Amino acid sequence: MPSEDLTSASRDPEVTATLISGLSAYGRLYGLPNSPEQVQGLLGTLLRLYLPEESAALIDAIAQRVLDGLTADDLKNAIVDRATSALAKETYRWQQHLEQEAQNVLAAYVQRYRPNLTPDRLRTIVTSVMPLLSRAIADHRPLTRSEALGLISQIVQSFDVDGAIAAAVDPAYLAIAQTLATALAQQPMAEAVGETVSAYVKSHAPTLINVGADLIALALSAVLKNQVDFNIDTQLSVIDEKLLIEQVSFQLNILQQSPPPSKAAWAIADQVNAAVEQYRQDRQHEGSVDVTVGLVSEDGLSISSPLTSTRQPGDRHPTDSSALE
Repeated sequence: MPSEDLTSASRDPEVTATLISGLSAYGRLYGLPNSPEQVQGLLGTLLRLYLPEESAALIDAIAQRVLDGLTADDLKNAIVDRATSALAKETYRWQQHLEQEAQNVLAAYVQRYRPNLTPDRLRTIVTSVMPLLSRAIADHRPLTRSEALGLISQIVQSFDVDGAIAAAVDPAYLAIAQTLATALAQQPMAEAVGETVSAYVKSHAPTLINVGADLIALALSAVLKNQVDFNIDTQLSVIDEKLLIEQVSFQLNILQQSPPPSKAAWAIADQVNAAVEQYRQDRQHEGSVDVTVGLVSEDGLSISSPLTSTRQPGDRHPTDSSALE
């Protein structure tokens, strides 16, 4: 969606009034969390349910804008009717469903692998669970950034390790827990890939908005050839390429988070750029190929074209070599 359309839609007073009324109704029925992230998550779900056909980008933009301007008087003075009360109840059910599914996956993982759960490690694990929820919930739409951040905050705050170990877990969640374990084992590689994609975008494609899966795959290929430069054990292999791409895509596109690129990432970004340029040349020479519809890799993974992969502009390539430390 063009930025001017997104801005125009996000300032619709009816949408804003409905969101505030729905949030006020939620607070009166269930109470509101103290965490801004969790409040934004509620706003994201309220809007997702109120305007189910709208894009995740629009939902996040409106949720952020409403949160930034929200006051206690707004909630106190909001007019709550039957429709917004019903919206609040549906939001509560959906949030509870998401949280319960994530808690079930975590319980299965803790029971099987007994990790050392420091606060930072718990947040890392919970974050890795988020892209896997599509395996447990009957909804084809990915979580919005607002919902994901709110859910991560809520689960990190409330997770009970002892209760999780004692809980009865459906075998279906044990399978997802095994996938989670694979994602965590691949995390050093995923972080290197994320750094490399970020370096490529900042140095070669600063106008991109959303990173396509094929660009992540190109970065993965480059990182695998240069594991020593990232201090990654050369014995570490990629068990599940599709899963790694899914995790990196979630970090970059949904959470819009990535660590500052390392020196190795900046250097390898040039290799990724060369691969992208070669891809473009190859596709241009094949007149029968529509480069805008994407590719299908050998393992059946549907991959979008680099020509349509975009991401929000970030900081430019640092000119001072010390910034690469």
